[in-house]
Amino acid sequence: MDFTLSEEQQELQGLAKQILGDRMTLTHLRELDGSEDWFDRETWAELAKANLLGMAVPESVGGLGYGFLELCLLLQEQGRTVAPLPLIHTLVSVALPIAEFGTPEQIEELSGVVTGDTVLTAALSELGTPPDEPQTIAERSGDGWRITGEKVCVPQAHLASGILVPARVGEDIGIFLVWPKADGVTLERQQTMDHEPQFVVKLDGVEVSDAARIGEIARGREILHWTLDRTITGICAIAAGACQEALRITAEYTTTRKQFDRAIGTFQAVGQRMADSYIDTEAINLTMLQAATHLAEGQASQTEVATAKYWAAEGGSRVVHAALHVHGGISIDLDYPIHRYFLWVKQAEFTLGAATPSLRDLGRLIAASA
Repeated sequence: MDFTLSEEQQELQGLAKQILGDRMTLTHLRELDGSEDWFDRETWAELAKANLLGMAVPESVGGLGYGFLELCLLLQEQGRTVAPLPLIHTLVSVALPIAEFGTPEQIEELSGVVTGDTVLTAALSELGTPPDEPQTIAERSGDGWRITGEKVCVPQAHLASGILVPARVGEDIGIFLVWPKADGVTLERQQTMDHEPQFVVKLDGVEVSDAARIGEIARGREILHWTLDRTITGICAIAAGACQEALRITAEYTTTRKQFDRAIGTFQAVGQRMADSYIDTEAINLTMLQAATHLAEGQASQTEVATAKYWAAEGGSRVVHAALHVHGGISIDLDYPIHRYFLWVKQAEFTLGAATPSLRDLGRLIAASA
């Protein structure tokens, strides 16, 4: 498969790289560390001005109308700059399924995403159950629905205008949009690896109208899998960018740090560790691009997504551990950037499936196709 980007894709990625690279200086990131919201609103506004927030939003509501692959290029630049922005939650986990399965009225609301006025998030995880088998329940209540359950690790829920909530409807699954400040919604903040605000969202008989449902109930399971595949691949894109930058920073360090009057990069053990990290980083990037390309083209992609997530989790962990080890004691200095990449990649590793479950899913898919 040819992963060469088109000229338009290169221009979009270049624009994202310029905006995020110029703004995400180490000094600025340190300032944002003290922010309770973990959200750089000024950079969010700059991305909106460049219409990058509308990259995959339909042109009918002001977006650019590109696809999922282009979104992954934006997320890759986010990972490269470790920019604290709710891009994947807003643009991938919620805006994409609304654009694909939503009503004209729901799609019209995406204009707020394009302008940067709307932040969205998704409640895709529950304790003790796979993300594609939610135990949260939605029951008919008059002309609407009553939703009861508990979601965990819901990112940026306190800032969101809406939370996408998958819920069981009998043997089927419904996908609903819930207002975080609705009666019966309780948010409880959690501590995370990369310090992004995430929440336990408790839903105690939350009432929503039928207009809050995305797609038909009969297609709910399909919509959930569609959303999970793209969210997981988006996580891999962030991990790919973070690993690429961690590798670059570490390689540069090995040329300037000296021991016994020699750059440490000339030592065989260091050179081999860096070579292994390069191979892992390339594998993370290529498997992500393969999954993203399949999804963008509407092809069957479960195997590609599981492969990408395995490499992002297993290979990503190796890359950032090597980065810390090669840096030695400076890696724990918070005024030095390398620890940020370690935290981001470890967060990506365990979000929506770590290496072992991803490998197990991949084995099951291969066995089923044999």
